[in-house]
Amino acid sequence: MRCYPATVLLYAHGSVMSELVDLGRLNAHPLGEVAPNSTAGCCLPLRVKTLRAGEALFYVGEQKGFIYRVEKGLISVRWSSPRDPQDLAEELRPEQVFGLGFLDNHVYDAVALVETSVSCWFKSALPFLEELDPAVKRRQALETEREFIYRRETLTSGEPLQPFQRLAGFLSVASRLNAADGRDPYLIDETVDCASVAAFLKLDVDELGRALVELQRRGLVAFDPPHGLRLREVEALQHLGTDFDSVGL
Repeated sequence: MRCYPATVLLYAHGSVMSELVDLGRLNAHPLGEVAPNSTAGCCLPLRVKTLRAGEALFYVGEQKGFIYRVEKGLISVRWSSPRDPQDLAEELRPEQVFGLGFLDNHVYDAVALVETSVSCWFKSALPFLEELDPAVKRRQALETEREFIYRRETLTSGEPLQPFQRLAGFLSVASRLNAADGRDPYLIDETVDCASVAAFLKLDVDELGRALVELQRRGLVAFDPPHGLRLREVEALQHLGTDFDSVGL
């Protein structure tokens, strides 16, 4: 386990302690002047934001900028599904971390229920936060799973996509999940079962095969035996899979 300064550990395991962390200085420090890979970006929050009751921290579709930690108060998050109008609501309490997952944009709203303070951390602080609190890793897994479901449903709802477009969207999501887990984001290995992928995309196996041939014809993927399927143009797969602007991703 890495060793961190005592002031950092005391901060992370308790409430905001101004006598240990000069939050006034952090709040006054322009966020753009602190490099994402700097020590400050890893081990200390960049600022603490106070929200009034009913004030939103962010909404669905907004670009992710930071990881957030509740310091005091309550945050309500509401997950919505493109297929199910019934929202899933939960309350986040002090010391809970959120704003995680693998997508570039938020897929839920975060609104203060009472006057609330949240600390803002660079995304590069995630390993540090996970090491200090195992619940953060569980939260990351939960938000990743929900984002995967959300992404799948945006691919199969609304205007119907061609099978090769559905497959392109699926491969772009799989690439991001690989990257989040520390695996090669450009390789879909042989363990991925074609029948399961076809069922997931609501295709039959023959349709999946033709979709794969079409992506190969476009130069977006290539077979790489015995390793699996090599993704040659992940950004092009993302663009082909869905119009991000139209689904808020």
